[in-house]
Amino acid sequence: MDTTFIDNSGDLTALLRVADVDDLDALVDYITDNGAGRMALAKDVCERFVACKRARSYPPADRGAIASEIMLFGGNSIANMFRGKGVSYTELAGDVGTHLKAIYAKGADAATIEEAILSKLYNDAINKMTPEQRLHFISSWNGFDISPTSAYGMSVVVAYVMASMLLGRGLPMAMGIIASRGPGLFLGPFGVAFSSIWSIAELAGAAYRVTVPCVVQIAYIRQKAKRQAQQCQCSKCAKINVADAKFCSECGNPMPQKAAPSTALVASTF
Repeated sequence: MDTTFIDNSGDLTALLRVADVDDLDALVDYITDNGAGRMALAKDVCERFVACKRARSYPPADRGAIASEIMLFGGNSIANMFRGKGVSYTELAGDVGTHLKAIYAKGADAATIEEAILSKLYNDAINKMTPEQRLHFISSWNGFDISPTSAYGMSVVVAYVMASMLLGRGLPMAMGIIASRGPGLFLGPFGVAFSSIWSIAELAGAAYRVTVPCVVQIAYIRQKAKRQAQQCQCSKCAKINVADAKFCSECGNPMPQKAAPSTALVASTF
C-alpha cells in the first residue's frame, strides 16, 4: 500500500489513490448529486465521473480529478476572495470544521481536523439520544473488535448515516455489522438525532452540501486506509510494508502471515 497519505494528510490525491471503488462511488455521488449534475460542476466533468462509476474503475488521473473538484467546491464555500478557485484540502477541512463548530488546535493537519469533525458530529448525535438509547447503541457493538468511539468507529457510523441520508444507501464495508445487528443500529435513534444536525448544516449554502459529506467520506476513507496499513506494520521497527510481505523491508523481521478471513472476522472489521 502507498502510505504517502499518512506522511502528508493534506495530500488528498495521495489518499484517493488507495481508496476503494465503493468509497469513490460515494464521493462521485456527492459531487455530481447522484449523477444529476450541479451548476458548479462542468457537464463533461460530471459525465467523466459518472462513467468511472458505471465502469467501476477509477484510473489515477480520475482519482486526481475527483480530489481537484472537491477542492474547487471548497473554494466556493470559504471567503469571497477565494470563490471560484480551489483551496488546499487542509483549508477545506478547516472550513468545514469551523462551519460545524468542531474543536481543534490552530494549525492542525487535515487528519486531526477530520477526527475533530467526526467527534463533533458523533457526540452531538449521541447527546440528542435518551440515556436508554445511548446504552443500547453502545452495547450493540459488543463482540466487535472496534469501539464506536474510536476514530475509525466514529468514521464508520457517521459516514454510513450520512450516505444513507443523502445517497439513499449505506457504505458496503459496514454491511457486516448491519447484517448482524440490523439497520436500526445506525438508522434508529442515532440516525434520527444525526439527521437533525445535518439539516441545520445543509441550510448554510450549496457548497456545504457537497463539502461537508465529502469531508466525512474522506475521513472514513482515511481511517480505513490507516487501519489496513497498520495491519502490515512491522512489530519491531514500525515500518509499514506491503500487505503480503514475508519480511520487513527495513529490518528483515518476519512479518505475520495473515490467514484468510472468516465470515465473523469480515463482519467485525467491516
